[in-house]
Amino acid sequence: MTAVLVVDDSLTVRMDLVGALTAANLEAVPAATLAEARAQLRDREIALVILDVRLPDGDGLELLHELRSDPDPARAALPILMLSSEADVADRIRGLQTGANDYVGKPYDTGFVIARIRQLIAAPAEAELVLVIDDSATFRSELVDTLSRAGYQAVAAASGHDGLRLAADRRPGAIIVDGVMADMRGELVIRRIRLDPALRATPCLLLTGSDDAAAEVHALDAGADAFVRKDSDVEIVMARFAAMMRGARGVVSAEAASVLGPKRILAVDDSVTFLRAIAEQLQDDGYDVVQASSGEQAIELLVVQPVDCILLDLVMPGLSGIETCRRIKAAPALRDTPLVALTGQDGRDAMIEAFGAGADDFVSKTAGREVLSARVKAQIRRKQFTDEVRQVRERLLRSEHEAAEARAAKQLAETRAALAEKLERSNAELAAANRELEAFSYSVSHDLRAPLRSIEGFSQALLEDHGAALPPGARSYLDRIRAGAQRMSELIDDLLRLSRVTRADMRREPTDLSAMVSAVIGELRRGDPAREVEIAIQSDVHAVADRRLVKITLENLLGNAWKFTSKTASARIEFGARRDAGEQVFYVRDNGAGFEMKYAERLFGAFQRLHSDKDFPGTGIGLATVQRIVLRHGGRIWVEAAPGSGATFQFTLPHEGGW
Repeated sequence: MTAVLVVDDSLTVRMDLVGALTAANLEAVPAATLAEARAQLRDREIALVILDVRLPDGDGLELLHELRSDPDPARAALPILMLSSEADVADRIRGLQTGANDYVGKPYDTGFVIARIRQLIAAPAEAELVLVIDDSATFRSELVDTLSRAGYQAVAAASGHDGLRLAADRRPGAIIVDGVMADMRGELVIRRIRLDPALRATPCLLLTGSDDAAAEVHALDAGADAFVRKDSDVEIVMARFAAMMRGARGVVSAEAASVLGPKRILAVDDSVTFLRAIAEQLQDDGYDVVQASSGEQAIELLVVQPVDCILLDLVMPGLSGIETCRRIKAAPALRDTPLVALTGQDGRDAMIEAFGAGADDFVSKTAGREVLSARVKAQIRRKQFTDEVRQVRERLLRSEHEAAEARAAKQLAETRAALAEKLERSNAELAAANRELEAFSYSVSHDLRAPLRSIEGFSQALLEDHGAALPPGARSYLDRIRAGAQRMSELIDDLLRLSRVTRADMRREPTDLSAMVSAVIGELRRGDPAREVEIAIQSDVHAVADRRLVKITLENLLGNAWKFTSKTASARIEFGARRDAGEQVFYVRDNGAGFEMKYAERLFGAFQRLHSDKDFPGTGIGLATVQRIVLRHGGRIWVEAAPGSGATFQFTLPHEGGW
């Protein structure tokens, strides 16, 4: 049995709640002090705590704070219902802010408290429970006894309103309701049940004393599953009930919320006398009433505790009722809460002003009790229906969204499958193209080099054997033929290197770029020992990259810097790295010839050169090779330059593991 800990120093309150909990099939565990409460929480499993604020040995909020701070997630999430004097508004706000699930003021309605407890502990529907709603004590008792003997658990309600509250509280598996009662016709009870998402599938048997044949039609139109005359033998009633249960439509999911469940109203008025009177009236109707004596206090309360309806006096000192209404209706979380304006002023101007501020209804304080109760019920019912329609719409939208997602997923799967067929075909074509490229590379390497070697060889032999006999012009022609053949050979070598860079497998590994730059500069110095060039190399520059490809990159960039500073006095070449927006950027800088930036993009294309071969010889393949290497590493390369002021080539070599 579910255990509820009742912590209150009032013996009367403890006895009252223990009785109500026991009647509701819940185990009550009473405690008069914080010490007793802590002991019970330590020694047994508790499903919910009802906690008073003021206790002999401390503040109940101390225990609330302890539980919410408990390292055990289950204890920290334990449902807690605060119970204290309605006059202590500050205590209510403080309790809810500290972490209470709900707060009920004294004097309380026992039915509301039990219903709220069941909501907080998510008590399931009682499928084997039969609810009998009848205002005849004799017939009610006889039917309950008969159901019990037949193996059912039965509970009874003496009026339509009590029956609806009990239905929302206990979620019975079936309902038997009298057709004619003092407060409500049975047909209306069934209609209300059918409008409740948590109860609408509950089988309902309607009893009637009418001989009118149309009575059965009316009963079934109202939503009854079965119909039987009240003066029939009780065995006939039970037989009709059994037949109804065999064809029962089933129980709605326990996740559905009942619109007939406990409701809370916020009453706001600066008159303590009127506030107490209206609270007593609404509590008699089964509502929990929160009282606030000002607009400021009402708004503060609504921040921490939602309500089902607001009754608001329009004429109050401080924040007026009209301004309070405007602020409530301007808040997204509160604007849909029904608000009934109360005023002692009769007249169209007050009504127009109230509706203009956002009020949903307008009631004079001089109106009778029945009028106010009816207006409140109407507003709450309207809100419930609106919420249900919204929930249905949201479910439909979710269903449509899920269906759209399913269609999209199917289309995506089909598209992926089609692309995978196409990708496989493209890969095969690419593999064939690579084989053709390798064959072409071999052809370039072997077949084109042979005639070039012949041209260069025979030209050299002609010079050696017959050079003295050649006229000066002919010897010049022969030198130009040899130079062209040598340049063609260099172009072939560079194209082959560019092809290998594109096709070669990459193997990233930690690489000391500073040491690599030093080695490349050493080779350049040995090739041109007469040059005087100032070299600046930043120490400890590392990258995770393919060593062979990075060396080709540095050889090209440093070789260009060496070449384009050859006509510069006080030549300087610099290598280093810097951080830019979390990215490692490497650079090679020189103070050589430089160029116009409008031509910068051309540099990275094959055979693109900005200087004549006479001034600075080259094939125009080096920077294209560098760009392909950087791109293969997932990086980028760019340049900044100016004529006569040198150039700075910058590049990145990103890697997930850092550098």
